[in-house]
Amino acid sequence: MSTFFSDWYYLSIRNIKQIWRPALALIPSMFIPIFFFVVNSQSFSAVSKVPGFPNVSYKQFIAPVAIFTAIFFSAGNAGIELVQDISNGYLKKLLIMPINRLAIILGKLTEVAVQSVLQGAIVLVLLLAVGVPINTGFLGILAMFAMLILFAMAWSCIGMIAALRTQNARLVQSMFILVFPFLYLTTSQMPRELLPDTFRTIATYNPVTSIVEGVRALVLDGWGNPAIVQGFLVAAILFVVMVSLTVASFQKTLK
Repeated sequence: MSTFFSDWYYLSIRNIKQIWRPALALIPSMFIPIFFFVVNSQSFSAVSKVPGFPNVSYKQFIAPVAIFTAIFFSAGNAGIELVQDISNGYLKKLLIMPINRLAIILGKLTEVAVQSVLQGAIVLVLLLAVGVPINTGFLGILAMFAMLILFAMAWSCIGMIAALRTQNARLVQSMFILVFPFLYLTTSQMPRELLPDTFRTIATYNPVTSIVEGVRALVLDGWGNPAIVQGFLVAAILFVVMVSLTVASFQKTLK
């Protein structure tokens, strides 16, 4: 067991160092959430006056989406870096050593978690600076980050599975576009009650909706909102399922 944690620790350190290589690569994932928040909060500010809209400004309504998007984007690098490790022979070197396969995966996920905290914290500070309150306070911020990081790690497994199955960098990189349909086919831009019937049905069965609404509840409501528990439950289930599938893909790749 001590060997497992030692492997996890040293692989995590190596992966975390890659976050800043190069540092300029972090700019798009930081710029896009802020850009969409500024543009949408100004362009659609009148939406908050529509009957049935929650008693908050549109800026407050979509603020959780900005944090979600910043952390969501942090999940995109794990698969690409894994393809690079395969192509340059680094992964092969790891495999001939007595290193636990799960430790290799968790090392990548730790990098995702660290990058999520960095990007999410920057966006959070900006939101607080423009007057967006967090009604659940500091503990709510911790809960929000815990939920989002758990989800980001689960989502990053999609890229790692693609990397292990295809070993094709272009294919793995193109999977980034999946972010947008999964994000926008939710209640990220409009309350569920105001969505068209078809859109509402899709959003209801989209697991990302539970995460968005869980984060929004922590920002706008309070601890009594059941969306918080549901968000954590969905994030935890996705994490377990996706990590299990990644481990299975790892074992199949090795055969």
